[in-house]
Formats: sequence, C-alpha cells, structure tokens
Amino acid sequence: MASLETIGPLMAGMKSRADMAGLACEALNRMFQKEQTELVAQALRVELVPYLLKLLEGIGLETLENPSATKAQIVKALKSMSRSLQYGEQVNEILARSSVWSAFKDQKHDLFISESQTAGYLTGKVMF
Repeated sequence: MASLETIGPLMAGMKSRADMAGLACEALNRMFQKEQTELVAQALRVELVPYLLKLLEGIGLETLENPSATKAQIVKALKSMSRSLQYGEQVNEILARSSVWSAFKDQKHDLFISESQTAGYLTGKVMF
C-alpha cells in the first residue's frame, strides 16, 4: 500500500464526499498504526496533517452521524504519524503550532470508538 499513492486520493475522496469522512479517518488510523514510513511521507506531501486538524475543529464534520468518533480516529491517526522514526519530528512541529491539537492530544478517545461493520471490512473479519 505504501508503494502506491494512497493518502492523496483518500484525502481527495474525503473532500468530495464529506459524508464518508468517518470511514476515511478510520482507514487512515488503521494505516498509520502499521508504521508505514512512506505513508507518513505521503501525508506530509499532500498536507494531510493540517487538513485533519481542520476536521478536528469540526469544520467538515457537520454531516456525520458521529463526529466524536471521527475526531477520535483523527487523533489516533495523528498520534501514530507523530511516532514515525523518520518523519515524526515534522509531524510534531505541525501539531505543536496548532491550537486545536493542544485541546485533543491528551484526551482519552477510545471511549468514542465502537466496533463497526467497517472495521470488519478493513481487517477482513466481517461477522454476519
């Protein structure tokens, strides 16, 4: 996945289909948890971090059924990106300049994330 241009198209999809931002943020979270350095590099190239920070402010999440869960996915994705050995410092510099990040970075977000059918599709463990 990291060898393909993945993050830019996913971000473009989020912008054109705001109602699918929750699913896209869940996918981003799961991708960045796998510590794929190239995916973090792609995210920096397409300026994903500032875009996700804007979503954390609530801009673009108005149409979602559960914006709190989406924000939790965003925070987890950003934290995963910030732990990148090669690019984490660059991610942390962007996050440090954000006023919205300081409000979210230390909160416990697992309470907002529930098991979803989407998670099954993303992991291949769909239960019917």
